[in-house]
Amino acid sequence: MSDRVTLTIRYSFRGETHAPSVTLDLDQAMRNDGKLPDFLLALAKANDIDPYSYDYEMLPFGEFSYSDAEGLAADCIDGDRFDREAFEQRWREREVFEAVAKIAREHLGIERLEPDSAEARALLAAVEYGRRGKGG
Repeated sequence: MSDRVTLTIRYSFRGETHAPSVTLDLDQAMRNDGKLPDFLLALAKANDIDPYSYDYEMLPFGEFSYSDAEGLAADCIDGDRFDREAFEQRWREREVFEAVAKIAREHLGIERLEPDSAEARALLAAVEYGRRGKGG
């Protein structure tokens, strides 16, 4: 499943109401950079808003709305707020679990690894042990 979200910021400037939006492919950003992009800058680039303009300075004060969320992104929206830290953590955990599930399939013959199974817990513990190093 892909992780996407559309961000729209509604703001008024010089007597005009603006509502630029951008659809963010969160998977691509996480795979490329290991973190989410600056949402304001991404919205500005997608809408040809110069980051040194007054329009750009107005964006943080606008009304944020997130829509069309898919995957983990849908669980990380709380009204007009997107929980970046929660998304990044859940995304990384899912990536590790998918890697562990592949190992279970290829080496243990487990076609569908259940997250709360003893096998999953053992494999995830091995991953954590490897991250910490010996004796960690």
